[in-house]
Amino acid sequence: MRLRFARRSDRGSMAVELIGFVPVLTLVTLLLVQGFLAAAAVTSAQQAARDGARAASLGRDVSVAVDDQIPSWVTLENLDRYACSGECVAVEVRIPIGIPGITVRDVTVTRTAEFPRG
Repeated sequence: MRLRFARRSDRGSMAVELIGFVPVLTLVTLLLVQGFLAAAAVTSAQQAARDGARAASLGRDVSVAVDDQIPSWVTLENLDRYACSGECVAVEVRIPIGIPGITVRDVTVTRTAEFPRG
């Protein structure tokens, strides 16, 4: 009889553990997704700088080449061509970090690229 009583008292513990675990799992998942999106945005900024420098070396429109590489959810803050031995382009983008509507924190990333004159 005592054994049955012990089983009944443990019966709701799994539900309580699940209620505590689900928010933690959700938060970790959101942080991982944010990290992957930030890494993708940094990679896109670097590719945009390279494509801009390549377009400049070929005499093409730099802003079109850069805009083609930036994802729609990333904001292009600044596009700059500066003096160097070849064609140099600096791209500055703003990456949204957080959950839209809840956090409004942004991170600014600058990437540069140099291409020889063609």
